[in-house]
Amino acid sequence: MINSNTELAEMISTRISHDLIGNIGALSSALELMKENNDELDEGTKGIITTAAHTLKARQTFFRIAFGLETKTIEAAELENICKDYLSTIGSRQYPLNLQLSGTTAALAKFLCLSVMIGAEVCIRGGNISISVNQNNMTVSAKSEYNLSAPKIEVYKNILQNIRPQDNISQYVQLIYLRELLGSDVAMKINYDDKYMELIIG
Repeated sequence: MINSNTELAEMISTRISHDLIGNIGALSSALELMKENNDELDEGTKGIITTAAHTLKARQTFFRIAFGLETKTIEAAELENICKDYLSTIGSRQYPLNLQLSGTTAALAKFLCLSVMIGAEVCIRGGNISISVNQNNMTVSAKSEYNLSAPKIEVYKNILQNIRPQDNISQYVQLIYLRELLGSDVAMKINYDDKYMELIIG
C-alpha cells in the first residue's frame, strides 16, 4: 500500500483533529455554562474543564511525539509517563488501559508511541498493553479480559498485506505511518485470538 506524503499528512491531521475535537467542544460548552451562570464556576463546570484540559494536554503531548518532529531528547521515564497519560484519556476507571515496557529506550520514542496506539485501539473494554524490545525484534501485545475488536485487527492484517482500508482510514494511521517509517524490508506479523493480539516487528 503506497501513500504519498500528502495522503499521510491528511490521515494524520484528520486523526489528530478527531481525537481532540470532542474535548475542545467540552471546553467551549463549559465556558457557555459559565456565561449563563454569571461567570461563576460551579463544581460541575469545573469538573468538565479539568477533565477536558487534562485530556487535551495529554493527547497533544503524545501526538507531538508520535507524529511530529522531535525537538528535544526525552528521558525514558518521561516518555513512559506520557504514554500512560495518553492511555488514561482512552480508558476509564472501570476499564483502564495499563502499560508495561521492557527494553524500550527514548531513541524509540516515535515507534513506541505509535505502538501504544496500535495496541490500545483494539481494546474495547480496557486491557494491558505490553511493548518489549530485544536485539532481534519488537513485540507489541494487547491482552484483555474482554474480546478485542476483531474487525480492527482484520484491518491491521490487511494493511500489513498492503490492502488499503475501505472506511475511516485515518483511524488506522498509527499502523500505516509505522509501516511507512520502518520501510517494506522490515517484517511485521500479527497473531491473535479473541482476547489477545501480538504484533511482531523485525
